[in-house]
Amino acid sequence: MRRLLAIAILAVLLPAAPARADYVIKGRGWGHGVGMSQYGAYGYALNEGRDFRFILGHYYTGTSVGQVAPARIRVLLRRTREPKLCGATLLRDAGGRRVRLRDTRVYRFAPWGAGGFRVIDGSNRRTRARVRGPVRVTGGSSVCVRGVAINRVNGGSYRGAMRLHRDGGATLVVNDVSLELYLQGVVAAEMPASWPAEALKAQAVVARSYALRSRRPAERFDVYPDTRSQVYRGVAGELAPAVAAVRATRALAVRYGVEIAQTFFHSTSGGRTAANEEGFGGLAIPYLRSVDDPHDAISPVHTWTVTLDDRSAERKLASVRDGDLEDVTVSATTATGRVATVDVVGSDASVPVSGGEIRRLLGLRSTWFTVSHEE
Repeated sequence: MRRLLAIAILAVLLPAAPARADYVIKGRGWGHGVGMSQYGAYGYALNEGRDFRFILGHYYTGTSVGQVAPARIRVLLRRTREPKLCGATLLRDAGGRRVRLRDTRVYRFAPWGAGGFRVIDGSNRRTRARVRGPVRVTGGSSVCVRGVAINRVNGGSYRGAMRLHRDGGATLVVNDVSLELYLQGVVAAEMPASWPAEALKAQAVVARSYALRSRRPAERFDVYPDTRSQVYRGVAGELAPAVAAVRATRALAVRYGVEIAQTFFHSTSGGRTAANEEGFGGLAIPYLRSVDDPHDAISPVHTWTVTLDDRSAERKLASVRDGDLEDVTVSATTATGRVATVDVVGSDASVPVSGGEIRRLLGLRSTWFTVSHEE
């Protein structure tokens, strides 16, 4: 899911208009458009004083907010050959062996044997133990991971435990943490902590529901710490207003009947959200319907414009054009006006391309756009 913290800055960093603007792309919104619009939630809380239950009921049609059981979530933080951990006090290997560690030292985990590790004390480079993988490492209030993690946090600290799994020639570093502590590192990474409390509460409930639907018991980890799942920064993301929102909504999730809803969310809808089949295809999901988003204009990227010259457009569309690029035309739209198909017109043939693929190739904020070609 997309973070909001940099949107205000990015909004003014639109691609600079080239000397000649052969293609003018005018768009609306940022993200896939399905589910809760974060700027829309902000507007409901700020302008209308709506609470989180109203906000969630608006964006997830026919749902309710209900209790869920405690759970844990496993987050992939790094894939590296020899991870380094600090703040650790205890290691337990696959055979149940326990090894005491010192939280003032850094330990390097080098591959050993078929699936084990050699635990090396960074202070003296001596081998502390040889253990069978996978291993579970715990500390006091948190354990730190040296180096830059997938979430771009360098040397971050994380609640819960670290699980290390050998994965070919590398090691997966997976944070095994309670769902509630995980959410404390998510909410402020996905929504500015300065926003109204009810918007933050809505984000907390949405994030909890999303995480629960993302668990994969048969796999080594459940979610990524970036926009492939939702952004998680561990202790670095634990800002007080966001933590308060998590605690105020403890164990609450969005439900549709007896099931936990799939709570997709995005930054900015452009004025109306998209139904799930518009954003992702597949069968219609009853609670992921298109709804009006009256406060979306608050967003600095409610509308936007990108300009490209012929050479830039031809280069960006090289993988989908047939011959020299002659035009780019929208050939089909969805019910809410988002682009379903674009014809990339080449000198040899016209190639139909999905709106989602065009968005990726051109680096656009959403699939809600129009294209004009100035000869």
